[in-house]
Amino acid sequence: MPSHLAKRSVEALLSVLLVMLGVLGLAGRGAAVSAAPAGPPGPDWERIAACESSGRWHINTGNGYHGGLQIDLATWRAYGGDRFAPRADLASRAQQIAVGERIVRDRGLSAWPNCARVTSASDTTPADQETAAAAPATGLRPSTRALRSAARPAARTHVVRPGDSLSAVAAHARVPGGTKALYDLNKDRLDRGPDHIRPGQRLRLRS
Repeated sequence: MPSHLAKRSVEALLSVLLVMLGVLGLAGRGAAVSAAPAGPPGPDWERIAACESSGRWHINTGNGYHGGLQIDLATWRAYGGDRFAPRADLASRAQQIAVGERIVRDRGLSAWPNCARVTSASDTTPADQETAAAAPATGLRPSTRALRSAARPAARTHVVRPGDSLSAVAAHARVPGGTKALYDLNKDRLDRGPDHIRPGQRLRLRS
């Protein structure tokens, strides 16, 4: 029969093995957690601004959209921008981005439907590269917005947002013929005249 001492030695060895297995199990779970993929990166505001305004954070062209991220006045106020400045172009870059983050938390990137797709230099298409190669040697790199507009057809509709006006939409969308042409395209929707557009309306931009 095994001695009492041998029996205790076996029990001690089993205890040590169980502790080691427990430690290895915890380590495995910790490694799995560490290896879990990180969440999606936040918006690249520099690239969005490059697309929207050629990176000019204090631009105001009079088209109803202001600053590097081209935020209209109603949206700027709705998301607390007036705490920083009356308009986006009068606020600092950091303040404009802070308002942009609030918009993203509420609406996602829908406020920048085209420019938000510009997330990395690797998404340049062959059409973009051809456009860049054909650009005249002026010493200035063609803006991302110019390359994107050449590579993609212009939008055919626009959903009215708070603060929009028909003239601002026509200018921002570069509607051929301007405000009058835009009104003529949408007379059936704008039965109260060109000065009465409502958020949520879908306007035709091209015939």
